Amino acid sequence: MDAARARRTADYTRAVLRVPALELVLRPMPPGRVEGTFPFDRPVHVVTAHNPGATHLDDDENAARQARLDADLDARGLTHWRTVAGAEDGAHAEAGALVVGLDDDAARALGVAWGQDAVFRWSREAWTVLACDDAAPVDLGWRVA
Repeated sequence: MDAARARRTADYTRAVLRVPALELVLRPMPPGRVEGTFPFDRPVHVVTAHNPGATHLDDDENAARQARLDADLDARGLTHWRTVAGAEDGAHAEAGALVVGLDDDAARALGVAWGQDAVFRWSREAWTVLACDDAAPVDLGWRVA
């Protein structure tokens, strides 16, 4: 992984996830620390179509890309909710989807298809950054409010 991609992937480890329809806010915590109730029966994944790689698209293009990703998830029959992930202070935020029914390989494949450096996996045990290349996963703890 090159240095620029490593910096972008590191941003994922600080991202706060908001799922408005579920009234859920997830904040990353140190590895092994989990606070709150995991509301699913199995791990879920978070994917986005916003700002592929180092490219920063305008709001309209990002919205159009996300709408196409949402349509793809619908066509696959996958349950998903709208998310917003980004900086705690809101300085940077990207829409995405929390998806039920993917495994890690399928989630990464979606990330690759949409030009992403990484996707998230959320489980009872960890909030994990799954790089879309050969980089090792980064397991963090999580707290929900």
